[in-house]
Amino acid sequence: MVGSKKRMGWRTAVVGVVLLGLMSSSSESANADEGLVGGVSDLINGVVALPLDTLAGTLSGPPVFGTVNGVLRGAFRTLGFATRGVLRLVGIAIPLAARAAPLIPIFL
Repeated sequence: MVGSKKRMGWRTAVVGVVLLGLMSSSSESANADEGLVGGVSDLINGVVALPLDTLAGTLSGPPVFGTVNGVLRGAFRTLGFATRGVLRLVGIAIPLAARAAPLIPIFL
């Protein structure tokens, strides 16, 4: 029992060090960090854009026209932010998966 815990920790440490070395050895790691943070922030901005633009349109314009204008503007901004965020995250995931694929055993 105690030996299996030590062995599990040892395996986890080796896999962690190998993955860390694999990701840090590439010149794309800085781009991956920027893409990850940018993708997540774009997704968060997409969630927040619709209510904020609706509120801003309602407060800044005529009641009905301003609200409709805010909803449409927020919908387009939400769609743009969400699309850009997903594309950034997919653009990061594909190269990382391609580099990690040889490390995955065939029998899994």
